[in-house]
Amino acid sequence: MTLKKYFPFVSIIMPAKNAAKYIEEAIESFLNQSYKNSELIIINDGSTDETEKIVCLFKNEFPERIKIIKNQISKGIPISRNKGLNIAKGELIGHLDSDDRLHKNAIKKLVKAFSKDKAIVLAHSGYIKINGDGEKISKHFVKNDGINDIIKGWQHFGLYKKDIALNIGGFNEKLITCSDGDLFVKIAKGNKIKPVNKKLYFYRWHESNIGHKRKYCPECDKKEYCQYYSEWANFNKFKDNH
Repeated sequence: MTLKKYFPFVSIIMPAKNAAKYIEEAIESFLNQSYKNSELIIINDGSTDETEKIVCLFKNEFPERIKIIKNQISKGIPISRNKGLNIAKGELIGHLDSDDRLHKNAIKKLVKAFSKDKAIVLAHSGYIKINGDGEKISKHFVKNDGINDIIKGWQHFGLYKKDIALNIGGFNEKLITCSDGDLFVKIAKGNKIKPVNKKLYFYRWHESNIGHKRKYCPECDKKEYCQYYSEWANFNKFKDNH
């Protein structure tokens, strides 16, 4: 199977709640992708700012490439992502947060990884951490370390097979945060994953970022429901004993 023969449709899911400050930049990074066989599904999660106005402008200009789902009241990230997953047309699914950006070749590079090995169910890349102004804070590479790359902290860009995600139940709606890491750990267990050692995602760290608000894993009151926490705890226990 070669890249020319393997040209899958890709769906990118983007929950958005009061995301007006950065969402235009995020959407443009999708539209500027070198790989065009794709759609962006934006779930407006009860926004009260200008988010709806902004996404509707893009939808009107690119009706074939952008879908919008509107939650009248906020349902949270896992429920919103499941709504996007269920209507996605793509064979492969990826995520783009409404305050982050994709490298212009992000989708293309990961599709290429799938094209080389049909056994792969998840491919993921490194990322660059940026501040609220878009200035670089740090660079993060991935290693060929299997599931441990996910456990050590997920801010990568990844593509995964939709059918695998649906077969394991999609996103865990009992969680508030970390539903992506939880899903990726479940996908990775017992399946073949592929790290792509390119920095293909710009992860924005700012005051209203959910990462500033979420509790550290051992303090999270949802940890009993979280496969990510279970694997994280086992990984750190093993590391401390060796």
